Amino acid sequence: MNRLKTLFIFICILIVTTSCSLIPTGNEKEERSSNSKTALKNIDNAKFIVGFSNTLDRGSEIGVYSEDGTKMDSLELKDGINFTMSSYNKNDTFFSSNRSNNHLMIDNKTGAINKINEKSLSKTTEDEGAFFINSSGGYIIHDINVGYTDKGLESELVYWKGNSRKNKKQIKLDGELGSAIVAKNKIYVISSDEESMSIISINLETNKQENKASIPNKGIYFMDEKDAFQALDENTFVLAVNDNVNEKENSKLILIDRETLKVKKEVEMEKGFHPAKLKILKDSILAVSFDGKLQVFE
Repeated sequence: MNRLKTLFIFICILIVTTSCSLIPTGNEKEERSSNSKTALKNIDNAKFIVGFSNTLDRGSEIGVYSEDGTKMDSLELKDGINFTMSSYNKNDTFFSSNRSNNHLMIDNKTGAINKINEKSLSKTTEDEGAFFINSSGGYIIHDINVGYTDKGLESELVYWKGNSRKNKKQIKLDGELGSAIVAKNKIYVISSDEESMSIISINLETNKQENKASIPNKGIYFMDEKDAFQALDENTFVLAVNDNVNEKENSKLILIDRETLKVKKEVEMEKGFHPAKLKILKDSILAVSFDGKLQVFE
C-alpha cells in the first residue's frame, strides 16, 4: 500500500450529519470489522487519510483521497469530536480526540474503522481527551489529559507495542503532556505546566518513571505540536519551543542530551518564525512554521 500521508495534514473542522456507528475495541478486546458500513473503500490506492470533526459537538467524517485531491471514499460517524492529532504505522492510522477518550484506529489494508475507548486511572474525572498520539519505535503512544486534581496538574501516558492493545500499559505523570518518543527501550516525554517544562524518561519494561529533568524556559517558552520533539541522533533530542506567553521572544531549538536529559545547546530562530513541526533529514533539522515557512538547520 502506498504510504498514507498524515504528517502535515491539518485536521479540518466540519459540521456533519451522521448515520453509522463505530465498532468499539475497548481496553480488553480489540475487534476488526469487515462490515462495509464501518470500512473505507479503496484505501490501498489512497494517498491521504483526512479527518473532519466538530470542535464542540459529536459528529465526524473520515475520508481517503488520491494524490490529486480527489475523494475516493468517506464515512460519516456519529461519534468522534475535535480530532486534532493523527499518526500511523504500517498497520494502522490513528486519530485522537482532544475532548473525548474515544479515538479512531483505521486498518491500512482493509479500511476498517474501529473505536478506541480509553479509560483513565483517575477516579474523579472522565472523558478527558488527548493532546497527542504518536507512532514511535514500534509503539503507539498517547496521553490522557486528566487536568487539575488535588495534587496539581496531572496526565497519563498510554502506550502499546505493535498492532494489538492487549499489551497496553498506562502510567500517571505530573503536568500536561505534549509529545513522546521511544529510544533505547525508554519513552521520553515532554511535560509542562503554566510556568515550566520537563523531560521525563520511562522504562518500557517496568512502566516506571526513571528520570526527570527541567528544561529552562523562563516561564514563557512552550512547545506547540507533538512533532516539535524529535530524536536528532543516538545521543541527542531536539525540541522546538515558542514564546507562548508575551510573544516577544524569538523561538528556539533546544538540544537535549539523551542520557543526562540536560540541555546541551540552544539555537535561536529568526524573529517572527514560530515552528510547529520538526523533521530530521540526515544531518539537517527542518523546521516548519504554522504559516508554511521553512527553516533548515545544519
